[in-house]
Order: sequence, then C-alpha cells, then structure tokens
Amino acid sequence: MALDLYAQIEELFLDKEAAHMLWGEFIEILKRLDVKSVLDVGCGSGDFCIWAKNEGFLIEGVDLSKEQVKKANEKGCDCKALDVCEVTKKYEAAVSIFDVVNYMDKNELKKFFSCVEKVIDKYYIFDINTKYAMEDLAIGTLKAEDKDRFSVLYSEFEDDKLVTEITLFTKKDENCYEKKQKSIIQYYHSIEEIEKLTSLKLEEIIPISLYGSEEAEKLILIFKK
Repeated sequence: MALDLYAQIEELFLDKEAAHMLWGEFIEILKRLDVKSVLDVGCGSGDFCIWAKNEGFLIEGVDLSKEQVKKANEKGCDCKALDVCEVTKKYEAAVSIFDVVNYMDKNELKKFFSCVEKVIDKYYIFDINTKYAMEDLAIGTLKAEDKDRFSVLYSEFEDDKLVTEITLFTKKDENCYEKKQKSIIQYYHSIEEIEKLTSLKLEEIIPISLYGSEEAEKLILIFKK
C-alpha cells in the first residue's frame, strides 16, 4: 500500500512549523463551533489527536494505514484501522487534516462524504490543497535523510492530478540498502465540485498560507449537516 510507504517517510519531510500552524487553526475552529466529541478521519500518526485531547476534546481517530494507527496509539490516541464507512458511533464533528480529501477521486469522494454524513451530528471540517499549491509549489524533487534512511519524492501535476513517486532506501548493514518505491496520487477538487458531492452545506471558507506564499496554499472548509 503506497500510503504505508509514505507513513515510513512522513516525519522526514514534515514541516513541523507548518503542521502546528494548521493544527492550531483546526483547534480554534472546533473551540469556536463549541463541539466536544470529534472523529479525526485520516488521523495518521496521531499528532493532531494528541493536541486536541490535551485541549479537552473527546477525540477518536480512524485511518486506513495500520502502521500509522499503531504509531498514533503508542502516543496515547484512541485510533482504529478502519474505513470511515465502518464507523458506527456518532460525533458532534469530524475533521480531516493535511490533504486527506485530496487523496480521493470524485467517485471515491462521493461515497466518502456519504459515510462522514452518517457519523456526524453537526460539522465536517477539512482542508484541501489549492490549484496554486499543487500546480506551482508541489512539483519537482524533494530529498531527505537521517542516519538509516534516504528518501526522494518526485512530483508532477497534470490533468488535475499530482502524482508523487516515493523512493526510500533503508540501511540494512554497512554495505546494503533496501529500496522501496511506490506512487501516490492527489486530486485537485474545486469548491464547486465538492459541494455537488455532498448533502452537507458549506458554511465557511478559510484561506491558509503555511509557507509564506502570497496566495493561499490550502482552504479549510466548514460544512454543516
């Protein structure tokens, strides 16, 4: 699974300052909306879950990656390796942070939204990447390494799809590295397209610039049931 490979290199490429900025925005939104119970859909390794838990929210998470869920639970989160369509519990709100929605095409997204609608009483809050971010900022090559790993991301944007090839070399001994390679795809979605895919009503759009760009790189969308 490509996202499991991404889970192995995520911390190498994570911009912690940008991540904290985005997580902080979501915390403030949840406080402003006065919700307490939250489902983190696509919880990843649980960093937002821990922050929200420390802020007093009753938060649980789901993610398709067993590896990510294991990391999240080791940090103290209450997360499960589930598709959101398998969730039976109800929450006041659900959130999806850092590109979760962009990893689904239109057909997948329609089903996804219908499942989210069933588990919330009030709000679904998520971010999407702008076309500017995907077309102008995300393309090209990124490299990162630590003591035992070297990874390269190569991304191209075409036909409203950002295709990223992940290459990871993991050191096995002094003269041997294991190579893994997978591709992940993010899809550009306009706000108008998203509105057509869900019965939830768009309440608010919050433009976000995490990397000092003049244009917004992300939009936080607040939908209400």
